[in-house]
Amino acid sequence: METLHAWQPITSMKGRNLADLGFFEVIPHFEYLKIKFDDVKGNKFEVIYDQTISPVEYYVWSYRFSTEYGRFDLISKQVDLSDVVDEDSLYFYKVSNSEYIKWFDQNPLINSHTNPKLEHHLYMNGSQVFEVLSDYEPKFLKII
Repeated sequence: METLHAWQPITSMKGRNLADLGFFEVIPHFEYLKIKFDDVKGNKFEVIYDQTISPVEYYVWSYRFSTEYGRFDLISKQVDLSDVVDEDSLYFYKVSNSEYIKWFDQNPLINSHTNPKLEHHLYMNGSQVFEVLSDYEPKFLKII
């Protein structure tokens, strides 16, 4: 069964629940993937995937976007909040036993066996879900 593990790489993004996270821009570019958020205090943040993955020169292996209706299954997932450091800060998830990675593993050339550090990162708020498969953690920057 998939498990959503709380992942709180920064504690400066404020909010008490997922609805406090605002997506305001996603930029897929040939040199990076940026996801921009804001919090309940109006602070703005960027999540940046920009490390080239050798030998294919991508910055992430896969990403997808959905609404909460498109990923209605998420409400029934097991959730582990043991890594939440600050309860007044927002968090994301890393997914273990990921169905997304199992789907990706159907590729015989590039998969989680050829890239054992592959992780499923899940960003969601009350109405949107953005998922990334990457073998590294992105940068988290506050936009000034």
